[in-house]
Amino acid sequence: MVWRWLLIFLITYTSVHSQERDSIYLFNGQVLIGNIKNAQLGALTIDDRDLRFVTIKMYKIKTINAAHRFKIETHEKELIYGILKRGSKDGWVKIHLDDGEIREMPILDLNEIIALEKKFFTRIDGNFSLGFSYTKSKDLGQLNLSSYARYIGEKTEYQLSISSISSIDSGVFSRDRGNADLFAGYNLSATWLVAAGIEYERNLELSISRRFQEFIGGGNKVILKKDLQLVILSGITFNQERSTSGTESGLLLELPITTRFNFYKYRKPNLQVSFFQTFYFGLTQKERRRYDANLNFSYELVKDFYITLNPYASYDNQPPEGDITFDYGTAFSITYKF
Repeated sequence: MVWRWLLIFLITYTSVHSQERDSIYLFNGQVLIGNIKNAQLGALTIDDRDLRFVTIKMYKIKTINAAHRFKIETHEKELIYGILKRGSKDGWVKIHLDDGEIREMPILDLNEIIALEKKFFTRIDGNFSLGFSYTKSKDLGQLNLSSYARYIGEKTEYQLSISSISSIDSGVFSRDRGNADLFAGYNLSATWLVAAGIEYERNLELSISRRFQEFIGGGNKVILKKDLQLVILSGITFNQERSTSGTESGLLLELPITTRFNFYKYRKPNLQVSFFQTFYFGLTQKERRRYDANLNFSYELVKDFYITLNPYASYDNQPPEGDITFDYGTAFSITYKF
């Protein structure tokens, strides 16, 4: 009798815990079993029980059968919460919403999926890039590195980005350009958000030894499509600058207008493009105008490793010192995405 009850317990325990795994069914017949981390920009990441973290292009997914609750953003700019189950036809999924309603839609109509019942570190994704160039004739070398991390909660989103471009000229090291930016957003709806951020910037070409900038405002996700996204942000910034000669600016207020554009194409070639630009209109210095732009092209070499080309530009019609108002360049690097 004891053995019978023990056997029943083991069968029940195994059945219950096996159902706590998420399953991804691919069109090629392969099945991945584990915990879905997230899906965004046309790719889904699962912590597979055998292969660890695996990223799958969403057009390859036949259906999904999950056991956990997700935050789901659709291309129709809807924000919903529920569990993903098998669809009635290939390429579709049923969403069991929190209120009991069941909706069915194509998997490719899901713009973003975030697992809500997971540990903190499993919700983080990002990348790290490193590049170096050297010119023997001029004894000049240039090192560029950057890193990006993103964490998403049920209503909140946090982004941290760091980048630096340094030069080695005749044995002398110089940190020419640098940036560190922490951004926080709170979703009011599927399209509207309030945001705040703090940024550090260095640009010796425009005579900025350091600039601290705080931002508060909001934005709208203007476009959410299967292969592209466009977000516009605005508000007010509070700047404190120090020039290369040590002159302090005091508090400067500006009106920023920021656009963030993402485009991705996973069917050959595997290409991702992101473009960020911000126009600054001076409020304290009413005639001052600034502009920052960053364009990023990524081409996948092998799984999780990309060749990255990063043109950038900065403009300031009233730099703290000197006559140089425009700075631009291009960084080439190898990027690892996690």
